[in-house]
Amino acid sequence: MTADKSRGGGGSSRSQSEGDGEGRSVSKALLFLAWLIPGLGHWILGKRVRALVFASVIFAAFVTGVVLDGEIAVPQQNSPLSWFFALGCLGNGILYLLRLVWVNGLDGLLSSAFPYGLHGGGDPVAAGFFYGKTFLYTAGLMNLLVVLDVHDIGIGEKS
Repeated sequence: MTADKSRGGGGSSRSQSEGDGEGRSVSKALLFLAWLIPGLGHWILGKRVRALVFASVIFAAFVTGVVLDGEIAVPQQNSPLSWFFALGCLGNGILYLLRLVWVNGLDGLLSSAFPYGLHGGGDPVAAGFFYGKTFLYTAGLMNLLVVLDVHDIGIGEKS
């Protein structure tokens, strides 16, 4: 019986020495950069094509959401669920932050009403408003998955 089967690992034939990632770690700075700029983490790890594909898809989804007059999520005072949506949109990294500055200006971001005084942009009466919101949320969640992929590549779980 292999070591994997005795540990309850199922039928995996990969041994521990082949790169389970135990003992290896990934720089927090790399993960931060991977979150901040979609695709940058893969680029730094030398996965250039993957970086360009991920960056293109996330950027295209974000721009599509903005063009459809979607609203990026911002926390609302009496809506605890809005924090989850805001964290999902925050996954867009610099794109989210630039959109907040575009809509609210620096004065709005630095006001005493932060974070409840922020506006997410978008036009609620526009035909594509809800589709746009969905694209913006999806782009943020995709980028968070890309950050997890950078982590997995960094520890050797994935190539």
